[in-house]
Amino acid sequence: MAATVALSEAARTLPEDRSLRFITDGNPSYQAGVHFLNAHRPASQPPFTLRQVIGLENRDEVSKEFRPFKQLIERLNRTYKHHVRPACGFETQNGALALTTLFVTHYNFLRPHATLRYRVPVPLPELDSIATLQGKWNKILEMALAA
Repeated sequence: MAATVALSEAARTLPEDRSLRFITDGNPSYQAGVHFLNAHRPASQPPFTLRQVIGLENRDEVSKEFRPFKQLIERLNRTYKHHVRPACGFETQNGALALTTLFVTHYNFLRPHATLRYRVPVPLPELDSIATLQGKWNKILEMALAA
């Protein structure tokens, strides 16, 4: 169920005429999730596809081609766990949701990534002229409230 919800959320804003390829580990719940989503997708829309990267070594062509995508997600998960562990959990789901939202915002819009030559994955032109991290957070919050 959780895999289906995650895949569904990833595809939620996809235009109807586009397809999506999911790259996952070998967990069979992803296969079931893609099958469920395709079974409930109108026949006029292209189906979702799944590529599974198995194990730690590239023993097949799919793993060789798509491993960098799996490694990106694994790194995100490790970084997230590193920052969440000190928080010792949450009393409400809203606290976990708030931290997740803030973490994703930081990871995508503010944190420079070495593999991107120390640029952020999703640059926002509105942040270019702001020198401090606090100022950038303030601008992002202003933009979120205006939306």
